[in-house]
Amino acid sequence: MPVSPSSNSLGVASPAGDQHPTLTSHRPSGSEDVSDPTAKRTFTLRLPTAGKASPLALVLFAMLGVSAWIETNALFSELWAVAPVLPESWNLASYLVVIIQLGNIAPLVYSYLPKPPLWIAMLIVLLSSGFSMFLACGIWDITANVFGAEHSVGLLVAAFVASMSDCLSNLVFWPYAGAFSSHPGYVAALATGESLSSAASAAVVAIQSACGFNPTVYFAIIGSIVMFCTAGFFMLHFGYSGKAMHDFVREDQTPDTPASSSSASQREHSLFSRESKRFLGFYLLIGWLSFVQNALTPAFLPFAGRAYPSGYRLAQNVLFAFAPVASMGAAWLLGTRYRKNCFVTSAEIGAVILWNIEVFITLYLSYAPPEDLPLAGKSSGTAFFTVITVVGGGTIAFTKAAIMLRLKPYNEEGVLKHAGVCMQIGSLIGAVVCALTANLCKPPDYLTS
Repeated sequence: MPVSPSSNSLGVASPAGDQHPTLTSHRPSGSEDVSDPTAKRTFTLRLPTAGKASPLALVLFAMLGVSAWIETNALFSELWAVAPVLPESWNLASYLVVIIQLGNIAPLVYSYLPKPPLWIAMLIVLLSSGFSMFLACGIWDITANVFGAEHSVGLLVAAFVASMSDCLSNLVFWPYAGAFSSHPGYVAALATGESLSSAASAAVVAIQSACGFNPTVYFAIIGSIVMFCTAGFFMLHFGYSGKAMHDFVREDQTPDTPASSSSASQREHSLFSRESKRFLGFYLLIGWLSFVQNALTPAFLPFAGRAYPSGYRLAQNVLFAFAPVASMGAAWLLGTRYRKNCFVTSAEIGAVILWNIEVFITLYLSYAPPEDLPLAGKSSGTAFFTVITVVGGGTIAFTKAAIMLRLKPYNEEGVLKHAGVCMQIGSLIGAVVCALTANLCKPPDYLTS
C-alpha cells in the first residue's frame, strides 16, 4: 500500500506521521517484488533481525570513524618528516594544536545557521576533509614571514581546513550513529573507527619509511583514504535507506513533518537545561578527556620523547595500533550483558586514573632537567616511554568509547550531540592553555651526546 513519505533527521524517507520508525518486517528484499510486480527494483541492503547488528554496516561505520579525524592524526604522524625542514621545527606541534582548535568556528557556525539534513552535513564534512589533504599536497612546504618570523603558512592553512571538518564531525557523526539503530554496536564501531584513523595514518607512515616517498605523496594517500571512506558512507546511507531508523534525534526542521519535528523537539533538551544535569559528570569527563587527547598530548608528547631514541615515533605507531583494540574492548565490556557489572565499572574507573597519571608523567618528561630524565638516551628508556604513551592513549580510547556507549540509550534527549559539543569545548580550551604554556614556558632542550 503506498504511503506518503516524509523526511527524518538523516534525510531518509519514512511513513508520514510515524514519529518512531521501527523494524516491523525482515523479509528478503525480493519478497516485495513477488507480492507487487509493479514495485521498483532499488539497491538496498538488508539489516539482520532486531537485536542484532549488520556486519557490513559495522564495517561502514568503522570506515566513517576513520575519516573523522584521520587528517589531523596524519598531520601529527608526519611531524617526523616535516618538522626538521620547516622553520618551527618540533615546536610546530604546538602551532598545529592551536590551528586545529580554531576549526571550532565550523561547529559554531553550524549551530546557528539553518541545518541541512544530517547526511548532507556529513557529506560536506567528508568532502572538505579530502580536499584539505589534497590541498596539503601542493602547499605543505610553503613558508612566509609572519610578524617577523618564518612560519609554515602552507601546512597551517591546510591544517585549518582539515580542522573545520574534523571539529564538525563530532557534532554530526555521533548523532547519526546513535540514530541509526537501537543496537549499541554502531556507536562502538564509530568509536573504533576513530581510533583506527590513527592506525591508518601510522600505516601510511610505515610504508613511507620503507619506500622513501615525500610528504606530498603521503598527503595524497591520506586524501584518497578519505575519498574511499566517503564512498562507504554513500553505501551506508543509501544502501540501508530507512531500514534502521527508529530512535533518531531530529536535526533539520522541515515544514513538511510538523508532527515529527514537534515530538523530537520535546524529547531533546538543551545542554544547559535542568534535565541535562544528570549527564553533567559525563560531559565534564569527556571535556577533560578531549583537553588531554586533542591538546595536551599532541603539544607536549614530542617534547617528552626527545630524550629517547626514536621514542616519539615508536610510541605513536604502537599506540595507533593499540587504541582500536581498547575501543573494541569497551564495546565488548559495555554490552547489555555486562553494563552493570562491578568489574566493568572498576575497569572504567581504572582507565580514567591511568590516563590522568600519564598526563603528569608527560609533563614531567617535558619539563624535567635533562640530567634528571630517567633512562635518557637508552633503548630501555625508549621502551619505558613507549609503554607510558600506549597505556595512556589506550585508556583514553577506552574511556571515550565507554562514555559514548553509556550515553547511547539517551540519544533522543540529544546527549550524543551535547557530548560532541563538550569535546570541542574541552579541545579548544586545551589548545589555548597548552599553546601558551609551550611557548611562554618552553621545555628545556635535550642535547644528545
